[in-house]
Amino acid sequence: MKRSLPVRQRGAALFFVLVLLLLVSIMAALSLRTGLFEERMVSGLRDRAVSLQNAESALREAERAIERASFGTQAIGVDCSAIDTTLPPACTAYPQGPAAEDSGLPWVASEDIQTGASSAGAPEYAVQYMGRRESDVVLGLGDEANYGVGNGRVEAEYYRVVARGTDPVAAPDRAAVVLQTTVVRE
Repeated sequence: MKRSLPVRQRGAALFFVLVLLLLVSIMAALSLRTGLFEERMVSGLRDRAVSLQNAESALREAERAIERASFGTQAIGVDCSAIDTTLPPACTAYPQGPAAEDSGLPWVASEDIQTGASSAGAPEYAVQYMGRRESDVVLGLGDEANYGVGNGRVEAEYYRVVARGTDPVAAPDRAAVVLQTTVVRE
């Protein structure tokens, strides 16, 4: 019986396995990186949604505070009703200055509707009293006793309310939503 000599192997199988292992490792690293990026995106969207809910809650609380104040005798917030140009910086529209805390607005902490780790600090609101003016009744019914005296015109108080969903000092790395509205109280 004749014995055959073994054929010399050149390591081709080892080379192909190492290349395949390298490709699988690169694909795994890319999928991990993509997963982390998507997680950051979702976290940012969640922060924005939480901040929006907080800012809307602060706006509602500010509107209730304005409703509770006595009409015509007790203006709440910063008095920005002067006509001259010497108004304080707190009377300009938000934001004023390079950072939110530089605006000069007297922020009032509102109830934080988020709890635990999802909270980025209590939402805040600021009220600017813009003054009293006559306002037209938009019902188009003319002079009605229910809406003031004379030609459908009434006295109205105007307030600008600014609300932010997070405190930028307490949570500088969280998404911040700032809402502004005008409240007219007749």
